[in-house]
Amino acid sequence: MRAPFWAYQPLRPAARRIVIILAAVALVLDSLFRATSGGQGNIVSAIITTSITLSVALFAWRPPVASMVLVAAALLAGATGTADSLLAGAAILGLVAFTSSGLLTAVYFAAWLIWLGAVVWRPDSVFQPLGGLIVAILSVVSLMIGLAIRRQFERAQSLALQLEVSEREVAEQLKHERDLIADELHDIVAHEITIVALHAAVLDRTEDMQTRSQSQTAIREAAVQALTDIRRVLGMVRGEENLSPERVSSPDGITGTIAAVTKELGQAGIAVTADVPSDLRLPSASLVALTRVIRESATNVLKHATGARTVSIVLRVERDWVHLTFADDSPPARTAGLPASGYGIMRLRERFRLFGGTFESERKSQGWVVSASLPLSG
Repeated sequence: MRAPFWAYQPLRPAARRIVIILAAVALVLDSLFRATSGGQGNIVSAIITTSITLSVALFAWRPPVASMVLVAAALLAGATGTADSLLAGAAILGLVAFTSSGLLTAVYFAAWLIWLGAVVWRPDSVFQPLGGLIVAILSVVSLMIGLAIRRQFERAQSLALQLEVSEREVAEQLKHERDLIADELHDIVAHEITIVALHAAVLDRTEDMQTRSQSQTAIREAAVQALTDIRRVLGMVRGEENLSPERVSSPDGITGTIAAVTKELGQAGIAVTADVPSDLRLPSASLVALTRVIRESATNVLKHATGARTVSIVLRVERDWVHLTFADDSPPARTAGLPASGYGIMRLRERFRLFGGTFESERKSQGWVVSASLPLSG
């Protein structure tokens, strides 16, 4: 895509200062030269020289305006046959090529060629064709240098932009992987360790051998599962296991997750009723999200709903949406005394929002109710 006529490449602060200093020095020297020459000089030549010098200073702020001033000065010089600043106009061509658009550079180059032609072929010109050829070659060299510097500058800008985009993508990927690992660790800490803590408290408070045996078994199973999950997470960190967000938390999907939750809650004296379609088929991403809701909700029942006696899990598929309800009958203001971070609920809300679904967790008159819905398409 070609740049617009008035597009330009601004000079950097250091280059601006250099350009302004050079223009000021040139203006002072030209003024001194004209003052010491006894006032003999062409007024048109003075106007052209001053215009070219001031246009160089203008490159520090508005290169297109400076280039148009140069075009006007070149055409005026060509019309009057002024040759004093012809070489300066050739040298400035590189600055025009670096800062201004290609079309504006071409306009100035054409105006400068008209100026050169008018001077060389003027009957009383002091310029010989060979001299004109040399000046033309110098102008082309200046043009090529300006274009080469601009090309390298634009390439450096493009590479810097690509590097910035790549760094942003890497940072986003790292954050994504950290979130996945944090989710896995949260599942382990919030679920398995919760079971260990609760049954350890039971061992301290009961002398019933059957209850103690059940708690010891639950602690042992939860600890083994936690170690297994920790090894798996370590494998994810080392790159030995895929960090895919579609990885299913339970190998048996919804059925296996409900069975595990029913066993764990049953050991805590909480009965679970589940109403799930027998022919349920869900996309892997939806399956992961729903199993996480069930596990997180069960963990919260163990941690914060000490008085709960029943839990109801209902899963329905209606009009291309899947709806999950997880409810308990816990009385208010009774918890197991375990700390709450809110991380699990927060991550579930984020996940369902990304999937275009809804997630709510609120206390109602009958107890805590978690409602989650996901579209099955789109």
